[in-house]
Amino acid sequence: PPALAGWQLPSASSYAALKARTVGSPTGDLHPMSSCPCRAYTKAKKMISDHDLDDVTQNHFAYVMNIEKAKIVWSASTLSKPNALVDEDYYLHFEVNKTLKTSFEPTFDQLKPLLPKDTRRLEDDPMARQTYNQEYLLAIQSFFQPTHGTFQFIVGVSIADIEKEMQDMRQKFAVLLFLSAVLVLIAQLALSFWVVAPIKEFENEVKAIEAGDRDSIHEHYPEELLPVKNALNGLLSYEKGQKQRYKDTLDDLAHSIKTPLTAMQNQLDQLRREANLDPSYKIAATVFETQIERIREIIGHQLRRAMVTNQGAMILSQPVRPVLFRLRETLQKVYRDKSFEIRINVDEYAKCRMDAEDMMELFGNLLNNACRFCKDVVEISAHHEDNLLVIDIDDDGMGFPLNNPAKLLQRGIREDSKSDGQGIGMAVSTEIVSAIGGKIELLVSPYVGARVRLHLPV
Repeated sequence: PPALAGWQLPSASSYAALKARTVGSPTGDLHPMSSCPCRAYTKAKKMISDHDLDDVTQNHFAYVMNIEKAKIVWSASTLSKPNALVDEDYYLHFEVNKTLKTSFEPTFDQLKPLLPKDTRRLEDDPMARQTYNQEYLLAIQSFFQPTHGTFQFIVGVSIADIEKEMQDMRQKFAVLLFLSAVLVLIAQLALSFWVVAPIKEFENEVKAIEAGDRDSIHEHYPEELLPVKNALNGLLSYEKGQKQRYKDTLDDLAHSIKTPLTAMQNQLDQLRREANLDPSYKIAATVFETQIERIREIIGHQLRRAMVTNQGAMILSQPVRPVLFRLRETLQKVYRDKSFEIRINVDEYAKCRMDAEDMMELFGNLLNNACRFCKDVVEISAHHEDNLLVIDIDDDGMGFPLNNPAKLLQRGIREDSKSDGQGIGMAVSTEIVSAIGGKIELLVSPYVGARVRLHLPV
């Protein structure tokens, strides 16, 4: 405890000087320290004051006791020997071991003071009862003076004061611990903001690419994330370029095949116009013309199939409404001789992950079929269901066959064999929807016609 710090007798080498400054008396007592030089007296007084050893409440005290006479010969409260006018019960006495060896190292003990000679004061004075009932922590140092005998230097402090100091220290440690926890929490939040926030933002941008809302990573990130950003952007750019190269190659292939097919068709038309052509040649020309038309259909289908984007590709979400309006304008011109209405009940927020060309091909085939077989109305509606965009294309025509309507989704199967075409429109639509992870269903329309229901990823 601070009250006991620094209290020990001088070393053996300086003990002679202390003895020279102390004048003996016939009674064997020590004279006041005021007989010492002024500097030593001032220093001792300051040390006693700093450690509250002159406390009148006796919670802090220091005195020197003559062992043989069991008498206090010096007190820190007066810097001298006790005055005869001071009641002996003013000082606290303890049952201290009188046989302690003389040493410059103090011995520590924890004791209660002996009861005063006048015990009546304990009944009338609560402060006195408290003083005598509490324990004290003592530092005891024995020393021998050849002329006067053996003495004990006793420094004491109340345990209650020590506990108070410890309580204050615990409170300070608790406050310090709380402040440290707050600082650590603030540091963690700052670390989360400066370190984790860019990673979270990077993750959100990658998810946006997966959802089709973005085509690359644009934001600026710390140097640690730059290699990942550059690698992802490189892969996306490579995929986009590769897809474009496939489309260019297919376009070149289509144009290169179209020229010889056109030449063959022209030659057949010329043979047909010749009146003196042998009938067998006319039959052969008809067969060739049919096969040439078949080849054109197959080439067109294969080109469209090759251009369908696969499910794993990263595609931007495309709005459906503009495509439907464009197709409505086109189909109304194609079927201008037919009186019917095309209703579009699709809002501007309806989007799906599909290539723009695939979307045009899909809805073009389905709406063309609906317009061909309808009587008065074709209706397109859309709603969201389980993270999918559900689109219904209804007409009031003759509808699908009741037995196994799914067969119309197969290549070459047509419900109306009298109409033009090779029956591959529904098959191509099925392949487009399947390629992007969707589903197509053939149902009965509320108008008692055909309903084609599409489940498309958003």
